[in-house]
Amino acid sequence: MNILARYVVKHYLKVFGLCLFASSGLFLVVDFFQKIGDLAAYDPGALALAGYFVFKLPSILAEIYPACSLLAVLLSLGVLARNRETLAMRACGVTTWQVAIPMLAVSAAITMVALLANLTVVPAATAQSRYINDVSIKKKAFRGFYNVNSLWFQGAEGFFNVDYFDANNRALFGLTLYEAGPEFRLDRIVEIPAARWRNDAWELDQGTVKTFTAAGEILARDLEPGEFTVDITLDELLANRRRPSEFSLAELREQIKLMKARGLNTDGFVVDMYVKAAWPVSGLVMVLLGIPLSLRARPRGAVARNLGVGLAVGFAYWVTMAVAVSAGRNGGMSPALAAWTANAVFSLVAASLYLGRGLR
Repeated sequence: MNILARYVVKHYLKVFGLCLFASSGLFLVVDFFQKIGDLAAYDPGALALAGYFVFKLPSILAEIYPACSLLAVLLSLGVLARNRETLAMRACGVTTWQVAIPMLAVSAAITMVALLANLTVVPAATAQSRYINDVSIKKKAFRGFYNVNSLWFQGAEGFFNVDYFDANNRALFGLTLYEAGPEFRLDRIVEIPAARWRNDAWELDQGTVKTFTAAGEILARDLEPGEFTVDITLDELLANRRRPSEFSLAELREQIKLMKARGLNTDGFVVDMYVKAAWPVSGLVMVLLGIPLSLRARPRGAVARNLGVGLAVGFAYWVTMAVAVSAGRNGGMSPALAAWTANAVFSLVAASLYLGRGLR
């Protein structure tokens, strides 16, 4: 790496670090003051409170990384333009690509780190933050975080197992109760094909009761109306359901595979799987877009102009991504196309800026 490349990269990394630090700090402060009133009602310990916000930090960094990448390139090159250093570079025959390639190379390396973290560290940290909030701070009984398949929870009558939970249709399928006696000997099994949440209660399909006698016999009969109730509400199931942000890539793939096997709609999960990769890559796209925008800025007012451009571009990207992802989840676009549309559109805009403005 030559002297000019090191100089440009040094400026970029310095501003990128400042943007990342300031933005994440602002997010944490705002989140703290928004939630401290609610959390203080539970009289949380200082360690639990600190752990909650510390484990939220990886997800915050993952969210703001693309915007920080864009602001870093716009502000760092804006400062160079204000000091007329970019003008001096052009006078010496330095091309746009000689400035762009080092920044793109460094941004690509940062993107790889962000991508790896988004697939591994962020899901685990997000789940831990949620656990601290629910159990350590709000003192809720921990029944586990549920996937769409094989839910296990303990009720007053025994242990419940659910083959899968369809949140969209508010239904449980393959519900089984294992009821044990005082000595943990299995007394009976209640099997119900489906239960649907209606009028603030679970309406059960016709089920079967299998009773185990002391002699080892199994007596089967139909479940009588009102004999059995599910003592977990829909809100509790929804609250404890694992969110896509809490799944690693491997776990998301496993969930999608199981949902397809049961005939469930997987569009939402597939879109989320692709977004896990597309979102970190947007940081590289933002740098690619920011370089031609900032290098054409006039020295006077370059920093202020670039800051305004950065806010406008960031908002436009967020809107594009939100609309495309919503369309993908609703079946209006293929999941892969929905996740990568914003990156593709803004990459084309960047390419048009390089070609249309004659940057070289």
